[in-house]
Amino acid sequence: MKKTNIALFSLLCLSIASCGFEEMPFDKYDQEFIFSTDVKAEGYVLSVYTGLPYDKTDENGYNRVDGAMLSSATDESAHTVPGSTIIYLTQGSLTSRNANPDGCWEDNYMFIRDALIGLEGIDELPDSDEDLKVQLRAELKFLQAWYYFELVKRYGGVPILDHPYELSEDLNVPRSSFADCINHIVTLCDEASQGLPEPSITSFGRASKGAALALKARALLYAASPLFNGPGYDGTVNEFICYGEYSPERWEAAAEAAADVIKMNYYDIYAPSAINDSDSDDKVIENGSSNYRKLFNVITGNKELVLSRTSKAGNQVEKDNFPVGITNGKGLTSPSQQMVNAYGMVDGLAIDDLEGSTYDPQNPYSNRDPRFYASIFYNGEDWAGTTIETWEGGMHNNTETSTLTGYYLSKFCAEEVVISGTQTNTNHCFPLIRYAEVLLNYAEAVNEVSGPDTDPYNCGMTARDALKKVRGRVLRPSQTDVKVASGDKEGMREAIKAERRVELAFEDHRYYDLKRWKDAEDVLNANIAGMRILKNGDTFQYEPVDNVESRTFSTKFYLYPIPNDDVVNNSAIKSNNPLW
Repeated sequence: MKKTNIALFSLLCLSIASCGFEEMPFDKYDQEFIFSTDVKAEGYVLSVYTGLPYDKTDENGYNRVDGAMLSSATDESAHTVPGSTIIYLTQGSLTSRNANPDGCWEDNYMFIRDALIGLEGIDELPDSDEDLKVQLRAELKFLQAWYYFELVKRYGGVPILDHPYELSEDLNVPRSSFADCINHIVTLCDEASQGLPEPSITSFGRASKGAALALKARALLYAASPLFNGPGYDGTVNEFICYGEYSPERWEAAAEAAADVIKMNYYDIYAPSAINDSDSDDKVIENGSSNYRKLFNVITGNKELVLSRTSKAGNQVEKDNFPVGITNGKGLTSPSQQMVNAYGMVDGLAIDDLEGSTYDPQNPYSNRDPRFYASIFYNGEDWAGTTIETWEGGMHNNTETSTLTGYYLSKFCAEEVVISGTQTNTNHCFPLIRYAEVLLNYAEAVNEVSGPDTDPYNCGMTARDALKKVRGRVLRPSQTDVKVASGDKEGMREAIKAERRVELAFEDHRYYDLKRWKDAEDVLNANIAGMRILKNGDTFQYEPVDNVESRTFSTKFYLYPIPNDDVVNNSAIKSNNPLW
């Protein structure tokens, strides 16, 4: 066995501290020591999970982009506090020589190498539990697939490693084509699914068969999307950034993969409070917003979580997001007016529905989609006995660090948490994959295959049904359908995009959705809008503001540049991505 020194093994104590390894200098041990017992080997595998997103969930949650949320590189929000390098993305100033705040090249290859070391080591385990060895191998293959997918969605085709390279070897490994990378990810997911356990409500942080199948479905959805399924964003057939030609079979593969997750008949939308057709608007809002908010704070019994990072009980998420004006509240994220307008009404209609919307521009926060109330701090809201004041000069909008848009982010926050004086804590859950996304992935893919109202993969669900299932968490059963005619593929495509925008808001999806749909040049070049609110006695005047923050998105940003040092030092990578 190779005597490879494993520095990352020092993270073992974070995962299984009870095993008695806390005082050992793990960075001084080699593979022979680490893979001498099942317990040590399992600890090593757990350490490879630490490369997954939101690694310090008790400290920053989704604020992983140099203190900002990735949502603030989209039309979802703006980062309130200046100084974050997220401006490299919002202002188009990223170069291959900058440290990309959303990059992952070096870290992901480190974890891919660690996974490959683990696969070698597990094969050498003496007198091991064979079932455990099968599971650990499968977990490492899943983790490789995850890290490769995160690379591919950012950079296109990347080098594929077939063993853990040593410094003494030729490290000039060429990029594989985009197609080969997707095939590799799919193969890893397929192999992982054969050895991973069935999903369980007690193992959210470790991969299951469902997680492997869902990751496969996500990768295939991206591969089928316009950014990759045809010529490249630069108009060429460059094999590293696209397939070169369109194929409807890619949508079929994505739809079938998502259907396989649905057919497991395990996962469900988390909705502990039932909503009935006879419920009043107030009751629908109460139960719907509670269902949605608790999704991110309740772990036990939550069968929507396919794969999740959870944190120790804390209140940093609340401190980062509670409005300025609440003691210790930083209000780092200002949701945009575009995002607020995306939330429909409590009856399921869009605010600009010409035939039935009850939206009132001078009472804009009345009778909205319950997810609005579970996501946005807005003027006049009652939050834990405090009335939110985002009118100019109000308690929560009177400093240079106050909201930029008239709103703060309340999604992921727990109302009962106290962040000053005698502070209190709560659990937080940051889904990496959840069932609502799986349903939306399926809806998007199957609609492209055969329209909104067919079930070609016999999973008991059409694209329309999938949307109704997601919307059913927060709306009356009779109002969960979308206003799309039977057979209207184009109309359903837009409805799916709209639903995805609301359901998955602020969860790191929007930026990459806009890019894979090739909508980014239209959407991300628009200025961030907000709401100016003026108080006159006991009344308020609401004035939309079109230019809270300017934005720039150029064509080359559809894929990131490979870090310049990696291009220079790897002679097998002939050039960077187009236009960089």
